[in-house]
Amino acid sequence: MTKADPGTPGRAGGDGPHVGLILALTIRGLSVGNYPDMTRVAQAAESHGFDSVWLCDHFLTLSPDDYVRDAGIADDVSGAAPAAQGPSSIPLLECWTALSALSRDTTSLRLGTSVLCNSYRHPAVLAKMAATLDVISGGRVDLGLGAGWFQQEFEAYGIPFPPTGDRVSALAESLQVMRSVWTEANPRFSGGFYTIDGAICDPPPVQKPHPPLWIGGEGLRVSRIAVRHANGVNVRWWPAEKCAERRELLDRECEAIDRDPSTLELSVTTLLAPTESPAVQQQLRARFKSIPESGLITGSAESCVEQIRDYQAAGIGHFLFTVPDVAGSDYLDVVGEQILPHLGTAQTSAHTR
Repeated sequence: MTKADPGTPGRAGGDGPHVGLILALTIRGLSVGNYPDMTRVAQAAESHGFDSVWLCDHFLTLSPDDYVRDAGIADDVSGAAPAAQGPSSIPLLECWTALSALSRDTTSLRLGTSVLCNSYRHPAVLAKMAATLDVISGGRVDLGLGAGWFQQEFEAYGIPFPPTGDRVSALAESLQVMRSVWTEANPRFSGGFYTIDGAICDPPPVQKPHPPLWIGGEGLRVSRIAVRHANGVNVRWWPAEKCAERRELLDRECEAIDRDPSTLELSVTTLLAPTESPAVQQQLRARFKSIPESGLITGSAESCVEQIRDYQAAGIGHFLFTVPDVAGSDYLDVVGEQILPHLGTAQTSAHTR
């Protein structure tokens, strides 16, 4: 491992992909808003052989149309979106509190953040929080971090919203601060945004050298920061072809700094909804029109497996799936019974031994 290589993300073993289930996003219909349902869904995912569960780090949810505007993924060149419908927000549990509870209500699932907003917590404090949950959970934490984008949320909670360049620069410093806190006996760091002097982390994380660090974001600068300071990078809603292009870029960037490209994983977030009904597929695309069609994996279970394999061929080894109405639909059972066994994930392989 070179000095530029911070280690490989923890995996449960096996040759198949890592498959995670997202329990909360800011999009209505893709978030579990109460803890009893969240526990039930997480335990069902564990029994089906999912490798991990993930929560977003938001305090407000959005209508699909607002998501188009605020997340910057509008299809039309004007960036305009139709008027929002329904209430401005729906129940959304705070990420760290819910993950801490899930650590006691699950046994093998890894516990991930997709992704934390860097501006919401000082990185030294965040490192201490993650280390504590890693100890409590027996080494099951995956920490995803991003620069933040939800200006409406920043303003609602009175949190300063710096320019994009500053947010990304602060993100790069945060990764260095957290790795220092996790791995050094007397951590010190002095940068343009953060300074620490002896921010000791005791007890340290269970995972060595530290919990996996994931960076969420699609920009080239964010990917290059991940090459230097993280274990993996996550992109959302991309088609397999675009993922393959980013995988090639990441490989070149790793080689340029003498890092083994295999130590940096590329993860993709997609919506997964297996159904053979063309009418239901059309309804899903209309309902979640805020998500580019390339970000929806739907069709028969066999078709979904083939679409996932296309991503694998493009260099994706880590999937974060969001499932519509996961607490009240049968999609999760279909995924667990008809899709995961054909992927040879680490957990499903263990279940069949």
